[in-house]
Amino acid sequence: MGTNKRYPNLGPQLAEERELREARKRGPLQSLTSDQLRLATQVLSIAPERPPTWGRAWLRFGDTDVRCTVRIMRWTSAAVGVSVDVDGEELRCWVWQGAVDGLAAREDAWR
Repeated sequence: MGTNKRYPNLGPQLAEERELREARKRGPLQSLTSDQLRLATQVLSIAPERPPTWGRAWLRFGDTDVRCTVRIMRWTSAAVGVSVDVDGEELRCWVWQGAVDGLAAREDAWR
């Protein structure tokens, strides 16, 4: 079987979506606690809505870790607030900054 020349990113994108659905069955999306975030003492930056800022991040559902494409919503010097779509539902959480790699474009995640 050959490669999909018209939609070369479709296979990896669908595999990531399937992995997210399976991980979600193992438990809720976990986020950093307010004690870990210390938002009252940290400078909070909010990403512009247009154009969206994309990244690849490690997320934890229950006891399962998944590396997936996320939309970066906000950040501090230590943490990043991200959003991910799972079956049409937007889930949001905070992760440590080291768990996120920025992307120039969303499609770069599946190349």
